[in-house]
Amino acid sequence: MNDNNIADRAAFVITRLVLLVLLILAPSSLMASDQTRSILMLTWRGLTPAEHSFIAHLEKLGVDADIEHFDAGRDQTRLAGFLRDRLDDIKSMDLIYTFGTTVTMTVRNFDVDNVPRVFNIVTDPVGVGLAPALDRPPRGMTGAKHSLSPEVNLQLLSGVYPVRNIAVLFDPRESNAVAEADRLSGAAEKRGISIKRLRFAPDAKEKDIQIAALKPELEDVDAIYVTSSSSFVAHSEALAQIIPEDLVSMGSSSAYVGDGITLVFGSEYEERGRTAAEMAAKILLEKVPPHTLPIDEISAADATLYINSGNKAASKLKLENSQNAVVYK
Repeated sequence: MNDNNIADRAAFVITRLVLLVLLILAPSSLMASDQTRSILMLTWRGLTPAEHSFIAHLEKLGVDADIEHFDAGRDQTRLAGFLRDRLDDIKSMDLIYTFGTTVTMTVRNFDVDNVPRVFNIVTDPVGVGLAPALDRPPRGMTGAKHSLSPEVNLQLLSGVYPVRNIAVLFDPRESNAVAEADRLSGAAEKRGISIKRLRFAPDAKEKDIQIAALKPELEDVDAIYVTSSSSFVAHSEALAQIIPEDLVSMGSSSAYVGDGITLVFGSEYEERGRTAAEMAAKILLEKVPPHTLPIDEISAADATLYINSGNKAASKLKLENSQNAVVYK
């Protein structure tokens, strides 16, 4: 056999080996992309547009998933009971999706670190201790931050409506609301703005007494900042009873748009749902470790300024000074 024949035979053998390897590996890679994943979706107050968007976008990204949904019904004890009773099953899930600060922090207290977790609609993951920094999520977890920081919100508000005295309304039972109120207080002091902290539990038995006591507190302020609280979203009618129609009110969550709040800088729940889905797809399809994906936060420049067109105080805003896109609701 001459040298050319030997070379040709060697090349043929190598080619067969390469094809054999590809045939062996191909089925496993196809299975990896086509297999059905199991996702546990944990919510606080039912399915919101964020979850509907998450599910729809996940499908568009090619993730075939069986999604089990459990809603806490704004009851942390109920959520903890579910997690405790189903812990063994939960540990075998491919991914856990959590809505909101309370749900995300409750899940963290259980031994599910082996299951990748993606949170959504969390106001301040750093402030409540979920992560040391947005670019350093804890092992096994990442997610989408919903609101802009109180510092940025106050800066953007000052651009369209300069304030000297501001009130901040928060539910002291919600850790994210307390952290947000604390940060707003610090930001206001740095800007030389006087701040008045107002506590409100809208679903408490003495709600009417609280409302009567809060109204006079707003007579000497230029604006009121409403923190992101599930209780406020669930009882938005109570906010309308407290806040005068001609007082500029700013919400930190787009969920407040249309509920009597004058303005909000931020993004829609649907957009946050898509962002969370993109993170989940990278984790499930590309095997990207969750903690290597920085927590996503919209920038001040990318935020939309939502205006409640039916709010009387909206006429006080100097919208020509805003660099953000303006949407009337």
